[in-house]
Amino acid sequence: MTFPKQDIPQTEIQGFNETDSTSRQDKTWQPVSDRKIRVGIAGYGVCHFGASFGFQHHPNVEVAAVCDISPERCAELAAACACQKTYLSLEEMVKDQSLEAIFLGTDAPNHARHAILCLNHGKHVACAVPAVFGSLEDADQLYETVKTTGLEYMMFETSSYHSACYAMRTAYEAGAFGKIIYSEGQ
Repeated sequence: MTFPKQDIPQTEIQGFNETDSTSRQDKTWQPVSDRKIRVGIAGYGVCHFGASFGFQHHPNVEVAAVCDISPERCAELAAACACQKTYLSLEEMVKDQSLEAIFLGTDAPNHARHAILCLNHGKHVACAVPAVFGSLEDADQLYETVKTTGLEYMMFETSSYHSACYAMRTAYEAGAFGKIIYSEGQ
């Protein structure tokens, strides 16, 4: 069965074409002080989260060390972040007294354990999602460790700033989709 071709006028969705969804991507980070925070980055697995947040490009961050349990991935992460100091374990990197904070891009089941390890070594922590993988006890222990140490902990949403997600959010904010009742995406 064939369907007759309909003449559908090509209309522009108001707000969609006027919004450049890539404009944010060509902007550079703006410094917030004269100080640089010395950060260690752990993990360069499947998603390459260790380098995808752009710490190496932030004017207030010095990526001072990187680690991965795979020597090849560790070398790739070091190259991606222009970092000379490498470790083959987080357990060794947390002992580096020159580091102030650690970003965890490690495997999800170990996020809570790794965050607690870093906090207990006096490091602020940023972590890819999820903060906790399958254990409410781990969540309680992570919460208590943050309270006890008084250090900063932040879980980073790993998808919200990908270019496709940012483009969709920009289009939505411009009114390109009208009123959304329900949405899903992958």
